[in-house]
Amino acid sequence: MRIARPLAGTAFLSALLLWESSALANPPNDDLLNPQPGGRHLTLMPFVGPGFRAIYDERIEIEKDMSELRAQIMGTVAIPFAEVSANVDVRFFLMNFGGSVGYHNEWHLLQFTPGPNGRDRAGQPELQTIKDPATGVVTRPDPTPTFTDLDRNARSFKDQNVDFNKGSWAFEEARWGFVWPGYNFTGVSTLAARHEGRPAVTYDWENATVLNGGWNLRWEGILFWRSRNVGFIGPTWRAMYVPRNRVKGAYQIPSGDAAGQVVVDGSACQPGVVEGMPCVATHEFEFQYGVVGGLNPNWVTSSDVLLIRALTTAGFKNDLFGTQVFRQPLQIIFAYMVNVDL
Repeated sequence: MRIARPLAGTAFLSALLLWESSALANPPNDDLLNPQPGGRHLTLMPFVGPGFRAIYDERIEIEKDMSELRAQIMGTVAIPFAEVSANVDVRFFLMNFGGSVGYHNEWHLLQFTPGPNGRDRAGQPELQTIKDPATGVVTRPDPTPTFTDLDRNARSFKDQNVDFNKGSWAFEEARWGFVWPGYNFTGVSTLAARHEGRPAVTYDWENATVLNGGWNLRWEGILFWRSRNVGFIGPTWRAMYVPRNRVKGAYQIPSGDAAGQVVVDGSACQPGVVEGMPCVATHEFEFQYGVVGGLNPNWVTSSDVLLIRALTTAGFKNDLFGTQVFRQPLQIIFAYMVNVDL
């Protein structure tokens, strides 16, 4: 079980890329130059983790080969959580405007939970004093690691020590996108503003980083080369501007069992846990880059695709991003998608 729990981070890595994946899959009727034909579709997508996503998709043609209305109902079940959402997008030739509302239920919620000294023990037992009956000397065992943020190491310890909570919240999102099509080359750009009611300083399984509830911004860009009957590959980028809690200025705890200890500037924090400590809600920028690729295996009579995407922050000082099972700034997704016309 200690292996299975952190593997959930590898399993479910980006619902938002997969939101656009029916276009990236490049089925025979899709050259990304025009909107898809109207009608009802069903997308079934198992992914490594394990997990499963189902999408009911209905398209209404507004102007032939120019614009369309697309409505989706999406449901996901993964090891860490379940989620359902309703999504609407309107495409006018090369531009796309959309929005989503949904509900998220998480039973593997990793959160920064500091003690009176401003540090998180990640589920490890408190230190115990030991008195030698022969000499009367009081000693303490070697201190176990404690953490000033919900970084990859802290999350790994929390997984091992079953230090996680449960939570549920609603979310809403607005999107604007642009497609730059070509015969063998395509670019996709999406800017999204998202609001969610998640608890403060928690791990986002989908984007593999740490953030508070409230508003966040996300931009995703993909440039890929494609073969109509084989697949696609190319570089991808994701930039995020997310809310987080930070200690402003080094703070020395004045009293209590932790008196004299210093909480360093920039540490994560939860308001009110350490009395008098300045815990400020702020926004921080994060940039990730990587590669995305897909292969059309044609295992079914309808269209299908094997998808892989890898993102990293290598070269940047970022201990928050990535899947804790690797303890590296790396996020990987493997999925198989089948599109069925109804």
